[in-house]
Amino acid sequence: MVPYDYHVQGPHAAGGVAGAGPRNHRRRRQARPRGTGARGRRPGRGVVSRAAPREELYRHAESLGLRTAALARAVPADVDAALDVEPDEIEVIVNSSDVQLEHALGKTREESLDLLRENVERAVEGGVAAGATLMDAVRADNDHLRAEARVVRDAGGRHVTLADTTGAGDPEAVRETVAAVTDEVGGELAVTIHTHDDMGVATANAVAGVEAGADSVDATVGGVGERAGNAPLEEVAVLGSEHGDDVALELTELVPACREILDALDVDYEGKPVLGREGYRHESGLHTAAMLREPSTYEPFDPERYGAQRELLFGRGTGRGGVRALLDAAGLEATDEQVAIGREALRDAAAERGEPLSREAAAEVVAEAVES
Repeated sequence: MVPYDYHVQGPHAAGGVAGAGPRNHRRRRQARPRGTGARGRRPGRGVVSRAAPREELYRHAESLGLRTAALARAVPADVDAALDVEPDEIEVIVNSSDVQLEHALGKTREESLDLLRENVERAVEGGVAAGATLMDAVRADNDHLRAEARVVRDAGGRHVTLADTTGAGDPEAVRETVAAVTDEVGGELAVTIHTHDDMGVATANAVAGVEAGADSVDATVGGVGERAGNAPLEEVAVLGSEHGDDVALELTELVPACREILDALDVDYEGKPVLGREGYRHESGLHTAAMLREPSTYEPFDPERYGAQRELLFGRGTGRGGVRALLDAAGLEATDEQVAIGREALRDAAAERGEPLSREAAAEVVAEAVES
C-alpha cells in the first residue's frame, strides 16, 4: 500500500499560492514585522510589488487553517517577493534539462546549480521551509538531477519537486526519473511528482511517480492548469485507491467537493472522467441487464465509494434480459409473455416521456404492466 499526499495547486508565479494542506504541519517561521520584506526589504521595490496584491490570498488561506507555498524563480528578487507574503514554504524553480538550460535560462549546468544553492539558502535564511522544483526533470540528465537534489539538501531544503513540465513523459520515464532522485536523497528530502496532461497521461504518470517512491503528488481539481492541464486530483485519487493505496482523502466527499469547486469556477466537467455524470449512466440493454445482477460487470469502480451515483436507464434499447432482471428484482414471475408485455410498456413509456426511464421508474412501469 502506497500512502499519498498532495499539493493542491493554485496560480504559478512568484508569490502565488502553490499548495494547501493542514497548517499545523508547517515549520515555525522566524518572526518578522508584517509588511517588511526579507532582509529588511519593503514591498514596492522592484519585483516585490508584484507579490503585494497576493498577500490577501495568503491571509485568507491562513484563516482557513491551510498551509501556503510561494513559487519563485532562482532569482534573489523573486525569493524576496515570495518572503514578503509570508508563506509557510517557498519553492525555488530552476530549469533542469539541457534544452531549457540553454534556451530558457541561458546557463550551464554548473551555473544553474550555483543559482539553486544561493536561492534555496536565501529562502531558508528568510525563516521558511524551502525546496525546489526541477523543471523539465523527465527530459533532464539523471546525474544532473541527482546533483540538484544534493544541492537542495545541502542548502537546507526540505523537499524537491520533479516536474514533467512539457508533459512529454510516460509512466516508464517518470518511474526512472523519480527513482534516480529518491535513490540519491530519499529519506532526506521529500520528493513530489508534478505532471502535465499534454499527452493524456498526467494521471498515469502521477501514480507511476508515487509507485517509484515519490512522497506526494501535485494535483489540481479537474486537472485545471496551463495548456492541457495537470494531473486531476480526483483521477489520481480514484486510480490510486483502486490500486489499494491510501490516498489520504475523504473518498465519499471526493466527487461532490470537486464538482462544487468547478461549479464555482464555472468550469464544465460533464465530459471528464470521475466527475462527469455521463460516466455513470448506462442505457445499453446488454449493460443494464448485467448490471442489475452485478454492477461491477461494466464499471471500473463503485461510484458511491467516491460520492457519485450510478444511473441505469431503460427505454427503447432495453432488451428482454433487462426487463427480466427488473421483474426478478421486483419478485415477479418473468415468463416470456410477461417479459414481452413489460418490454412493450417500457418502450411506450420512454417514447411518451421523450427520454429513457430511471431504474425506479422502469421497475414501476414494468410491474404495473404485468400485474394489470
